[in-house]
Amino acid sequence: MQLTNHIIIKDGIAYIAERGHLKAEMVARMVVDGGYTVEETMEHYDLSASQVYSVLAYYYDNQTALDEAHEQKWANIRENALNADEYLQKLKSRGEK
Repeated sequence: MQLTNHIIIKDGIAYIAERGHLKAEMVARMVVDGGYTVEETMEHYDLSASQVYSVLAYYYDNQTALDEAHEQKWANIRENALNADEYLQKLKSRGEK
């Protein structure tokens, strides 16, 4: 019997081995945060059940660190985002120049 590792780590980021560009966390969050089923996630990303369960295992094995980094990303986005009024004002000021 041959064991298959569906997760590879490159530069500290986990990817699905057979799909080198597809981040494991992104797939896991579709189930964990998005409420999608394993089957829906398989269909959306054209993955096998073992690939989806592998990314879920990776997520749960590293949940604390992944959730902290995820929250920090969203905090940075919220901190640096313009609200709609600021954005419209910025656009208007460009047109006046």
